Amino acid sequence: MMNLNWIEVGIKDAEQTIIFLHEGLGCIEMWRDYPNKLCLRTNSRGIIYDRAGYGKSAGSLLERKADYLHLAAEELEDLIQHFNLKDFILYGHSDGGSIALIHAAKYPKNIKGLITEAAHAFNEELTIEGVLAARPLLKEGKMDGLKKYHGERYGEVFHAWNDIWLDESFKEWNIEEEIVNILAPNLIIQGENDQYGTLRQVDRICELTFGESQNFKPKNCGHSPFKEQRDQVLEITSKFINELN
Repeated sequence: MMNLNWIEVGIKDAEQTIIFLHEGLGCIEMWRDYPNKLCLRTNSRGIIYDRAGYGKSAGSLLERKADYLHLAAEELEDLIQHFNLKDFILYGHSDGGSIALIHAAKYPKNIKGLITEAAHAFNEELTIEGVLAARPLLKEGKMDGLKKYHGERYGEVFHAWNDIWLDESFKEWNIEEEIVNILAPNLIIQGENDQYGTLRQVDRICELTFGESQNFKPKNCGHSPFKEQRDQVLEITSKFINELN
């Protein structure tokens, strides 16, 4: 398990821990200083990690199957067991948000709170269109910035994300029946201009989860609210966490 690369941020001896789960092209570094800022505002310890095959974590993303998000939720559970965490908060972005939802549905009792940004509960036409539009970017050199984070595996990382969302086996991917098992209070965030999903994602997640739900749909914001509307998102997420019992 601890072949995974991870770091701690925030207040390291805090009783409360936030686990940050990166997006489908992401890694620890792509969170920038946002997790540390949030942890300092909420008296929390933060754990950020690279999923297997991303960033500085070993592993292969080749031959990804339609259950990859569920497998990542089990990887998350291994990390939680390693740190012996109880009453923690999950904070997931994009793929990381979907992984957080899946984990919170399967292991509902230990989660104090759940925050997602741009999470998917189902595949939809806009998602496919957005992923398809990104497909030429690798050949055009517009994804070369990923090399800084993933090294020579950056092409593998891109295709692992891009190919599966367009694969026929993933067209009907849907976790709506699972997320009804989520008990934790949750804050579901998605930019109004997210190119990878409609706001129906937010509405369905809030409608279906058993735990009390809040939502935030920032204006003038695409797929990465914590980067694009940082101050607003930091304010609402810190308030949500500080009000958890």
